[in-house]
Amino acid sequence: MREACTNFAEKLAGLFSEIVFKTMTVELLREQDDLDITLSQLQALQYVAEHRMSSVGEIAEGLGVTHPAAVKVVQRLQEKHLVTRTVSDADHRQAAVSVAPAGRALVNAARLRRTDRLSRVLDRMSPADRAAMIRGLEAFVTIVLQDEGALDQLCHCCQTLEPTDCVDFSTVLARVAVASSKS
Repeated sequence: MREACTNFAEKLAGLFSEIVFKTMTVELLREQDDLDITLSQLQALQYVAEHRMSSVGEIAEGLGVTHPAAVKVVQRLQEKHLVTRTVSDADHRQAAVSVAPAGRALVNAARLRRTDRLSRVLDRMSPADRAAMIRGLEAFVTIVLQDEGALDQLCHCCQTLEPTDCVDFSTVLARVAVASSKS
């Protein structure tokens, strides 16, 4: 029974990932020409936005691409004024890549559109099913990351870990402070 359940869970997780990826990102980019960005550029831009300052090597590792591929995508993002590249404080031989205001705006616009698409699906689910899905995803992420506090710093407004420019992030910091004081 356990093997059957594991096989079903693996297939269901794959299907879920594929649906989310296709409908929430790929189709969004096809329908929204005004974003003027490719899928790989959007993924890199989101990575940089969520990690503040990153080296090209960190971006490559985070996206699972080669270093030359990451160099190309960062160059294209820089040409579009979506990221800035400066000399790293830690190692002057490396570039530090950060999101530019236009890049942050694009990431937020894409995130809003994805959230709207997801809301339309979630609104069709019962409140109990929505809550069960969220609890299951939270448990899954926590177990996979092997970190009980993995989601403590997730901003419920912009879904970013430790965002720097989200007006609602103060509530996240307050939640972390309360959780820390209890332990």
